[in-house]
Amino acid sequence: MEVAPDFVPEVTKDCLEKKQLRSLLKYACKQISLKEFSEAAIAEQSKRKLEADQIKKKQIKQAAINAEKNKKRKIINKILKKYDLSISFINHGDINKLKHMIEKLDHGSRLNQDEIAWLMVTRKGFHAGYYTQRLREKYHSNEAEYYSSKFIRTKNPWDIINASSHFRKCNQSKKANLILIKINTDKFKSKKIKSAFNTTFGGVKRDLRNLDEALSLGSQAHLLTPKDFRPCTLLGAVNIEIGNYDEGQSWYKKAIERGATEKSVDDDLRSIFMRLDKSKRKDLAIFLYENDPERYRWVKKYIQ
Repeated sequence: MEVAPDFVPEVTKDCLEKKQLRSLLKYACKQISLKEFSEAAIAEQSKRKLEADQIKKKQIKQAAINAEKNKKRKIINKILKKYDLSISFINHGDINKLKHMIEKLDHGSRLNQDEIAWLMVTRKGFHAGYYTQRLREKYHSNEAEYYSSKFIRTKNPWDIINASSHFRKCNQSKKANLILIKINTDKFKSKKIKSAFNTTFGGVKRDLRNLDEALSLGSQAHLLTPKDFRPCTLLGAVNIEIGNYDEGQSWYKKAIERGATEKSVDDDLRSIFMRLDKSKRKDLAIFLYENDPERYRWVKKYIQ
């Protein structure tokens, strides 16, 4: 007895259709002969294999793309973490440019002032933007190495003076000291250069807590260029640090008279103040507040 086409249950039809076994479905429904089924099945198998291969290739390609993305993400996260930044903190549109700048610094290259400005102001709502303390220190370290190497070539004293300034700003005053002690200043013909050298060397000695040497170098610098505020600022800072408050204030006053801003002097004082231990901080707070309660109103809370 011949089986009717509709004998095939709907559930079976659906199953064969989903598995794309269309030739088998047609044969089961008596729509094609066994020979036609055999030929169609071979063609279907070839098509399914081709489609499966294509899908597998796409999956492999996508897996490779994902792996590369993950690799890049890990590299970005690693270098960001090194400089105290987080991917969640960075605006999406800034990532590539920021990564490029950080990689430049990390490899020892220099950034120009436009790039530094971009780091500082691009991330709105934060005081230093993307310019973290570690990035700042790396920038100054690269600059210090640049000017040190340049000095070896040029013997231009301004290069080593610039190098010293940058070494100080990245906590490498010991390295600056080792370089500066080897410099023969007798070869410097200009008083301005000698004064600048002594001032930066005095700053290095101050960082290393060799305060007597810092005072001596500052005094020499002031004698060489009595109208320059920079030696006065150094002498003001060192005297404040050793407890000679009146002397320190006198030098700071001279610095302002010679061109230093009151803000820069007050910032210097605030920096010194915050590094002192509790008892010395209170003594300095009392001195400053009695000297000018309006200008130094920020110290009042440390007196009580």
